[in-house]
Amino acid sequence: MLKSVDALRREIRGPLEDACGPEARMLTAEVHGREVRGLALCPGRVVCFVMDERLQHLQVADRLRLTKASRKPAA
Repeated sequence: MLKSVDALRREIRGPLEDACGPEARMLTAEVHGREVRGLALCPGRVVCFVMDERLQHLQVADRLRLTKASRKPAA
């Protein structure tokens, strides 16, 4: 699919920013045949992504999401 790490980052950056916002940062990326899979850090969450070479489509799924506390402190 892609030959260098820099080319891989450039290829993923646009769709990742579209899906998660401009502050999204790619943590890992691995080429698996015709797919690129990896993890990204977005504000308040960690997501995994899969990008298919043929479709140029990025699928994103949450792995960790921060939420606000729903309980009040005891004291």
